[in-house]
Amino acid sequence: MNKRITIICSSYPPETGAAPTRIFHLANMLRNKGNEVTVITSMPNYPTGKIFTDYRKKIISQEQLNGIRVFRTTLIPTNSSNKIKRIISGLSYASSFVCLALPKIIRSKPQLLVISSPPFITGYLGTFLGSFTHARVLLNISDLWPSSALDLGFVRKGFLYRILLRLEQKMYERSDFFSAQSEEIKNHLLHTQCDKNVFVYRNLQPNSLYANMDRPVGKRKIVYAGLLGIAQGVLNIISKVDFGSLNTELHIYGQGFELAKIKEWIAVHPNAAVYYHGSAPSHQIPKILRQYHAMLIPLSSEIHGAVPSKIFNAIANGLPILYCGSGEGTEIIRQNKIGFVAQPGDAIALQQNIGRLISLTEDDYQSMRNCCIHLSQNEFDKAKQDGQFISFLEDNLK
Repeated sequence: MNKRITIICSSYPPETGAAPTRIFHLANMLRNKGNEVTVITSMPNYPTGKIFTDYRKKIISQEQLNGIRVFRTTLIPTNSSNKIKRIISGLSYASSFVCLALPKIIRSKPQLLVISSPPFITGYLGTFLGSFTHARVLLNISDLWPSSALDLGFVRKGFLYRILLRLEQKMYERSDFFSAQSEEIKNHLLHTQCDKNVFVYRNLQPNSLYANMDRPVGKRKIVYAGLLGIAQGVLNIISKVDFGSLNTELHIYGQGFELAKIKEWIAVHPNAAVYYHGSAPSHQIPKILRQYHAMLIPLSSEIHGAVPSKIFNAIANGLPILYCGSGEGTEIIRQNKIGFVAQPGDAIALQQNIGRLISLTEDDYQSMRNCCIHLSQNEFDKAKQDGQFISFLEDNLK
């Protein structure tokens, strides 16, 4: 490939988390394949809800990061669960995107627009503005919005939800082809857009150099590394699961809406065997994970189409999984024997699964780790997926 590609997304490094990391890997992979890549995004603010220090008091920012042009527009950021604040933040980004980013897109004359959704406002505006160019449009869908917003209780069925569903359909109609993070999302797209091609592009991680290394001797310790938000429900878990009585510990890394309450809970319960270590950049995570024996991956409710990227992070790092979720993620874990599954928000079942993890013999525990490593080197190999994705793009850009 040798194309001019513009990626439109809401978050990008130096922001941390699954979404910016996924787009970062995608942009670098496309650049390494000989393409000219531009990223158009917002000022970095995720997940703190505050614009990072180096980008404050700027309307626009242009920089070169790892050979990729990154163009950022301002917004009113928030990490609040308040719907009004979230709407204001979304509208502020939409306004700056239309006024500042659209001219940039038109001048760059892209041959391919890669548009990431959610946030829904980015996907909808991106596909709408794509009509101002002659570029083909690839819509990259990581969550089925607005149905995921319904699952999380952010919206209710009614007039507004029906409008959002129509906007979702319009966004799909304006796209030429799709990439999806799960088979469930792919099936949804094929059902609604049966004449368009879909590639399952999972948020795979490179195989960790530490995956095969021995874990520390002693009690088996659990790690959570990710967003501390409503959808994850970590606060509910630590308040209901007695890690100390199970002869284990939970170590937490990350930021998000629940962080202040989690830190307050830990301070009030100093003997609960729950520890918070701050956040860490993505390149340090593999080295951090080698200290632990299992990864906690919770969802507070069922979210259709969602397969948490932390599942693939655990696989790449040889860590068995304690999952609170359903759907495709459950199937991956059970079929490949790489962990234990409970329903979303089921703290009792999670506690039982932690007991099962702790009681594994060393041979059985190592067997579970070996299954993770085998998956990361075969079915969920990032380099293999990248090669298949490039072939998919070439076929659809002919």
